[in-house]
Amino acid sequence: MIDRFVDAFPLAMITSHRDGQFRCSHIPLWRQPDGSLFGHVDGNNSQFKGEQSLSAQIVFMGPSAYIPPQAYVSRQLPTWNYLAVHMQANITVVDDPRHKLEILEQTATRLSEQPSDYQVDERDPRVISNLPHIRGLVIKPENTEGRFKLSQDKSSPDSSAALRWLLDDRKHEHAEFLMELLHAASKPQSN
Repeated sequence: MIDRFVDAFPLAMITSHRDGQFRCSHIPLWRQPDGSLFGHVDGNNSQFKGEQSLSAQIVFMGPSAYIPPQAYVSRQLPTWNYLAVHMQANITVVDDPRHKLEILEQTATRLSEQPSDYQVDERDPRVISNLPHIRGLVIKPENTEGRFKLSQDKSSPDSSAALRWLLDDRKHEHAEFLMELLHAASKPQSN
């Protein structure tokens, strides 16, 4: 169940501690058959810059939502339902060009399982110019825990109704705010 969850929601929040500070990055990670994970980051990412290995807390988040009383079949109190996987892991940072290229190729292969036809071509000038500026990540999980709160303590009709509410498409509720964020992000920043 946890493996399927990570496959479905690969964007991970990676948190580590260095120099008295917590550092956090949001990086898509992909599972390997041996249970390890891989991904890559910008070479200037301060969390990984100058590191060869580090310990981290990794969180994969799935859908979450407020479940109001009217979402249930019977009379219930409101709650918040969510799905998450928490992982303690050791991360090895990869700088070898051949290994980084393999990570990029594996990433493209995973994404081609979704609607995409992009394939990494090591002769592509964009790949050649960007490869020195990324760092690969090889992750070995030590402890993994699924945290799935889906009103499973309620009757079957109520838990099913709460799940329908959680999965209901409410993206339109935030469309105006998201458009404002997009507009603000596209404006040139002044120094």
